[in-house]
Amino acid sequence: MSAQELLAEIQKLPPEEQRRLLDALARGTDGQEPRSQQPVTEDEVEQILLAKGIISEIPARMFDDEEECYEPIEVPGKPLSETIIEERR
Repeated sequence: MSAQELLAEIQKLPPEEQRRLLDALARGTDGQEPRSQQPVTEDEVEQILLAKGIISEIPARMFDDEEECYEPIEVPGKPLSETIIEERR
């Protein structure tokens, strides 16, 4: 069944059935309630990956003071992005 045919069949349903279908689609295949529209945090992503067995442990975090001390290394010449653009032409 094509998407157009499926939409036509859905439009034939009574409004209450359409709402229930929409709720079921919003819950997804796992049957859980839909997530809020808040972005997923890095911690949540790590927990999801751990729960699905994609990673075996959550890596240790870098401390904030290490992040603040980070300074990129300056290299002579054109920026790498310019070099890449030139080579693509």
